[in-house]
Amino acid sequence: MVASTEGFTEDLNGNEAEISISRLAYNQEQFDVKFGLLPVDRRAPREKVRKAINRCCAPYTTAKGIFATIINFIPILHWLPKYKWREDSSHDIVAGLTIGIMNIPQGMAYAGLASVPPVYGLYTSFFPPLLYMIFGTSRHVSMGVFSVVSLMVGTARLRILPDQAIVGSSLANGTAPTGSVMAEYSPIEVVTTLSLAVGIVQLAMALLRLDFLTAYLSDQVVSGFSTGAACHVFVAQLNEITGVKLPRYDGFFRLYYVLHDLAAAIPQSNLAAVIVSICSIVFLIVGKEVINPLFKKKCPIPLPFELFLLIIATVVSHAGQFKYKYKMKVVDQIPIGIPSPSLPNFDLLPTVFRDAVGIAIVGFVVTVSMGKLFAKRHRYRIDPSQELYALGITSAVSSLFPIFPPTTSLSRSLVYEAAGTKTQLATVLSSGLLLVVILWLGPLLQPLPMCVLACIILVALKGLFMQVSELKPLWRLSKIDCIVWIFSCVITMCSDVMEGLALSVAFAMLTIVLRSQWPQSHWLGQLPDTMLYRDVAQYDSAVEVAGIRVVRFDSPLLFTNVELFKRVVHKAARHFELDHAGDDINDAEIVQNDPSVKKKPTAVRRLVIDCSGFTFIDCMGVQALKEISAEMDAHGVTVAFACAKAPVRQLFEASGFYESVPKRMFYPTIHDAVIASMISEQSQDGFNVDMQL
Repeated sequence: MVASTEGFTEDLNGNEAEISISRLAYNQEQFDVKFGLLPVDRRAPREKVRKAINRCCAPYTTAKGIFATIINFIPILHWLPKYKWREDSSHDIVAGLTIGIMNIPQGMAYAGLASVPPVYGLYTSFFPPLLYMIFGTSRHVSMGVFSVVSLMVGTARLRILPDQAIVGSSLANGTAPTGSVMAEYSPIEVVTTLSLAVGIVQLAMALLRLDFLTAYLSDQVVSGFSTGAACHVFVAQLNEITGVKLPRYDGFFRLYYVLHDLAAAIPQSNLAAVIVSICSIVFLIVGKEVINPLFKKKCPIPLPFELFLLIIATVVSHAGQFKYKYKMKVVDQIPIGIPSPSLPNFDLLPTVFRDAVGIAIVGFVVTVSMGKLFAKRHRYRIDPSQELYALGITSAVSSLFPIFPPTTSLSRSLVYEAAGTKTQLATVLSSGLLLVVILWLGPLLQPLPMCVLACIILVALKGLFMQVSELKPLWRLSKIDCIVWIFSCVITMCSDVMEGLALSVAFAMLTIVLRSQWPQSHWLGQLPDTMLYRDVAQYDSAVEVAGIRVVRFDSPLLFTNVELFKRVVHKAARHFELDHAGDDINDAEIVQNDPSVKKKPTAVRRLVIDCSGFTFIDCMGVQALKEISAEMDAHGVTVAFACAKAPVRQLFEASGFYESVPKRMFYPTIHDAVIASMISEQSQDGFNVDMQL
């Protein structure tokens, strides 16, 4: 039998052109024979493993392969010999100096979030970027301190080793500080060991090829989580701005307890610290929001108002003797020189491992997200697997020095790009500027008030808080994704950042399960003069063939939704058809039909199940298809299957499905199945009509 159609299409210039299609109609078995379906690879698993091992080891069997592997693992060996010194060096010099200037105030400020002295923020901004330059594949990300990760580090540090001057971790429920047994360790020992643990986790993920797991941290989860974490960062700076000491809390509603204590402590605020903080915030806002946009018209590089504020505040504080006259907390001692390398405290590894997993994943997701953004803009590629190696090596090797876990900074990376950087060679300049501060200029910053560093953090949070503007377009695009964003933000605000991240991912996974459990189903009709079948609820001209109903179930067929699938098929097989184009089939319609829909009784004698939505099927799904076919046959309705994917057909073959449902009931397209149904109606001989006639 020949299936043919005529219609119109458009050529490449948009002109309408008439087309005519004529071909033999096939069932799936005839189609496979005609076009030579290749046999399934049924080698023993041991043979497959052997082949896979040989394939993986092949690059290491020749000198050329070994050299290529080394080049891929150390990307700087690939791009540095090709560096265009005349064209790119000027851009990298400007970008490197710009980021170096930003690193000074941000490094010192974010060290406070990590609950360590400011100088360790300078070390974290100096050592890790140099290592990432060697192993990283992104040209534009700025490695170093980042507010959200610094807060996660600080949370871990205070959980393990609470401040002696501040009441410990669980005042909300009256329990004793969990870290009191760790009193023999210093804060920098804890965060340095945490950096080693983060590196180990990332290297393990790279070796096990687990970079795909970060796909479960969707953009909505990351955006909502980082906005919620920004609230923790904001509240954590209020004690520095007001000059009062506040207790630390763990667990749910910690922000509520901190704000409650802050309100009670306001009468004891240091007025001088509050005035300096207000002036600092106004200075930064005016500079960044008013002056810089005007300056940007002439130069793409923003003025470093954070550095200006650092210098002005240090000079004024020194001249006014703020530390002694107004009892203001200042940076105080900053050691001179490069610290000597030393091994982290391995005894702390089991204690910090739980925190290391969350920090490792967040750091990788942020780095790859920013790297992909810049790679797309500048037309190059990054390797997520290599990024895991780069981050792991960076964190692990840097832990030989007193640093806390580094990762990509969103704000500095954007400035990096705006400054015109071409390669990571700009890191040499930025780290060189930091080296000058570490070796010689550090003591000059000792009079700097800590409240000024807190103000730098607060103003830098604007970008994270502005992510709230994503909600309105996101609600129009996908309400479920919008709910994921809101949940991630709220649950992170109401709990610790680690617990907030875990619960956010769990909730996002739950929405995937729910979406697969209640998917949409549709009845399909033929578009006139075509072999195409579309949803009758979306196309007015889509018409169901008399006596034949085509059903599509838009989901993998799993144990979670097989009962819904059965109800959909049973409803489709009822003896009616819609006078109008039809409706989407959803669970509400299955329970109770819409009385406003007019129906005209007719016999459904043939049911075609469009299997294109079945990306995979589990055992219960296979059993459900067997039961449906038998039940429909008992009621005089013949079931055919169309568009089943190759892996699904292979599962049917392996499970003995074709013993219950003949293979001739499967068709490569919906149109083949419909044509076969029409012929069988005319011949009254079921589906045994020779389709080649």
